[in-house]
Amino acid sequence: MNTSGTNEFSLTKHRLEALTDGIFAVAMTLLVIELKIPETLHVHTEQELLQAVANLLPKFIAWIISFFVLAIFWVSHHRLFHFVRHVDGKLSWLTIGYLAGVSLMPFSSALAGEYGGALTSQIIYSANMILLGTMALLKSRYVHRHPELCAVAMPLGMYKGARIRTSGLIAVAIAAILITWALPGRGVIGNTAFMLMFVFGKIGRGVEAREAAIRQANI
Repeated sequence: MNTSGTNEFSLTKHRLEALTDGIFAVAMTLLVIELKIPETLHVHTEQELLQAVANLLPKFIAWIISFFVLAIFWVSHHRLFHFVRHVDGKLSWLTIGYLAGVSLMPFSSALAGEYGGALTSQIIYSANMILLGTMALLKSRYVHRHPELCAVAMPLGMYKGARIRTSGLIAVAIAAILITWALPGRGVIGNTAFMLMFVFGKIGRGVEAREAAIRQANI
């Protein structure tokens, strides 16, 4: 639907949201596939089973980090699209680029879980995070700078908060690479650096609350 009265491409946001939900659902489901005991491993005793489960710890860490990162990005996407009334061609392609990063997550997460101590796997995993973060930044900036696409303009505080959270994730992804490079064979430590994203999330929410209070005081 074109609400601008021109021939510029636009459509209702619901079609893009349906695609987004579908890709997130599939990607988040595929993450758990790697959490299985290898079929070639013959388990005969309780001790052997406990050891086999313990060997899955790197994969479990990669799964839980990846799952919650995707959950955070899914929530952030819908918070952003709460303000959007319709999407144009550029916002559509920014979202599709963002979804490309989402669809790659099962592969990069499996790689990090299986070869967590390898620098190459950490680079691929972190690069996936950086791609997601970069596309999220571009998407939120575009919506913020194009209020004509919105039913209600995106508040400055929300934009600043999203920028802090996403930039923080990108910084943590770079730090994870450096940790794995400095501590060869200890990729799990590099992956746990992503838990810092919750700190940046808290900072972002604080910025949103402060900006909201300032805006309310000025009304």
